[in-house]
Amino acid sequence: MKEKQGMSTSQPLETAPPTTTTAVPLVVPAIGTSVTDTSAAATTILDTSMSMEKMMKEIKVLELQMAELKEAKEKLAKLEVSYDKSKITVAEKTREVIAFENKVKSLENKVKSLEKDLTLHKPLSEIKTIFWTKIG
Repeated sequence: MKEKQGMSTSQPLETAPPTTTTAVPLVVPAIGTSVTDTSAAATTILDTSMSMEKMMKEIKVLELQMAELKEAKEKLAKLEVSYDKSKITVAEKTREVIAFENKVKSLENKVKSLEKDLTLHKPLSEIKTIFWTKIG
């Protein structure tokens, strides 16, 4: 490969990033104005156009952030709705568990009363046998 003067083939060529061009109006000096006044006006126009570009970029960034914020708010609203639904479901399940526990307690009480009845049956049967033996 041929080498260009002052450049080696091992170094990659660097290219400048593309720049946006803005139309800068041609400033024609008016009669009686100096060239320095004209160049100052051109610099001011160039600075203004650069600041406008920066402002436009910042506006675009802000618009993107607003879009992201809107999406985040929508996701939050959906999560809040599902959270509310789950709270309602948990409350319903809690009520069901409490009702079930109450039923279990009432059944336990009934079992205890039935056990008492059964335990009285045994002494009564023994008393009956004693009476019948003494009578008979």
